[in-house]
Amino acid sequence: MIKRTVYLKYIPLTVFILLIFAFINFKLAFALYDMINRALEGDWVGFFDNAKVVMIFALLMLPTNLLIVYFKGTAVKKIMIEMKEGYIKSVFQKNISEFQQDNNALYISALTNDFNTIEKDYVEQIFEVIEAFIAFTTSILIITLISPVIFLIGVAMVLLNAIISIFATKPIKKHHKERSEMMSSYGGFIKEILSAFNIIKTNNLESKVIASYNLESKKIQDKKYVIDRIMSYIYAIQNVNSGVLFMGLMLAVCFLTIKGVILFSGVVVIVTNIDNITKPIAQFSEAIPRMISVKALFNRIEDTLVNHYVYEENTSFNGLQDSIEFRGVSFSYGDKLILDTINLKFEKGKKYLIIGPSGGGKSTLLRLLRKYFPPQAGKILVDGIELQDIMKFDYFSKISNIEQQIFLFEDTFKNNMTLYKEYSNEELCDAINRAGLNEFVEEHTDGINRLILDNGKNISGGEKSRIAIARGLLIKANIIFLDEAFASLDRQRAMDIENSLFALNGVTVINVSHVIIEENKNKYDKIIMVNKKKCIIVE
Repeated sequence: MIKRTVYLKYIPLTVFILLIFAFINFKLAFALYDMINRALEGDWVGFFDNAKVVMIFALLMLPTNLLIVYFKGTAVKKIMIEMKEGYIKSVFQKNISEFQQDNNALYISALTNDFNTIEKDYVEQIFEVIEAFIAFTTSILIITLISPVIFLIGVAMVLLNAIISIFATKPIKKHHKERSEMMSSYGGFIKEILSAFNIIKTNNLESKVIASYNLESKKIQDKKYVIDRIMSYIYAIQNVNSGVLFMGLMLAVCFLTIKGVILFSGVVVIVTNIDNITKPIAQFSEAIPRMISVKALFNRIEDTLVNHYVYEENTSFNGLQDSIEFRGVSFSYGDKLILDTINLKFEKGKKYLIIGPSGGGKSTLLRLLRKYFPPQAGKILVDGIELQDIMKFDYFSKISNIEQQIFLFEDTFKNNMTLYKEYSNEELCDAINRAGLNEFVEEHTDGINRLILDNGKNISGGEKSRIAIARGLLIKANIIFLDEAFASLDRQRAMDIENSLFALNGVTVINVSHVIIEENKNKYDKIIMVNKKKCIIVE
């Protein structure tokens, strides 16, 4: 979960600098007060002495102001970095099954639009409110020491603004939440149409897609317009209130001056500090509705991190010793039954080929084996222990997943193959050789330090597949799961790698594939057909 109070540790230093600035302002006000009184009394020696003090404090305000700007900016930066780091860390605590069921646009929207709003309308406003409060309190103290009546008028105006702010936040909170949800949907829509770019172009669907995009975009802009319009009404009311406050204070100052309650020097000090009363009130009025409205975003972001299925895992795993067994396993997506009462046994060291029509349940069977989903009925036993009891970290560290969709970092070939773990040169060379990557490494001057662009944009699909296979071979897992891993490979390369997998002694290989190499079929210990919710041993 993200910590809303992460800012607390970054506040003290900024507050300390703000208090120094307030102290300087306080001393400057009364140095000015004394200087004017000395001038009115004709005490020129005292006047020049006070003038020196005024100049010293006035000069000190510049570096102190610069420090305030620096520390506020630094604090906001660190808070946002920590919040985002906490969020992405929590995202990776999600169950794989629940993450896959969600729309990725939820997380993209949170990390971009929602966190930008939080930075602008929450974190920055916290420091604005603190700064305004200290400035307001300092000026009120100064004015109170000169005239308590002015203090009472200022407090009354603050309370009025606070009431306006509280009532103004309700519609803003609702619209912010709605806009955030719309942005998530919008992000998913954009991702969908861009990923289907080729289909759209080749089927002449541009006009339909553009029309849909324009409609979605208009909804977003309309919602922003509503929020901006409501906020402009609120700001207008509060600005009028601030203007009334200013005029009211000035009238009070004039009246008290005529009555002789306030000296001319007091008038000067009050006038120079009036801005530090009216401006903070305006800041409070603007900041409070914005901060409260962000609460809906925090709740929405935190909702994306909730694991609805929580199971306490309590058993370690040191690698497969005997078998993985399905006993009466059933699984469905919602109301759609995919697998029904499956009984299967995968023995250690044996090689299995899983085939079947598209949508027949092959990938679901593999997800269950990978511990992505728990079965909804029946049991999956690993060496007699229920798979759901085995700790994910232990299990994942002992298995290798080789998939058709392969993610590659923008980094060296070596780091993409090793996934930033340490291996000996002999281990690296063996994995490269067995995955058929010798030529790939040797043809480039940088060898294993050859740069791979983001998600492998500068290499072929077959090369990406071989890198994924090399990863699996490198970690020496004793269970290897393949999900259409040969789909991007030419027939000879696929056959060579498949033979490498057959040669792995003591390693259980479960290969889900529609690519069937006839010469290698008889090398599998069992071929399993998944179709019509059932699993049948073909041979």
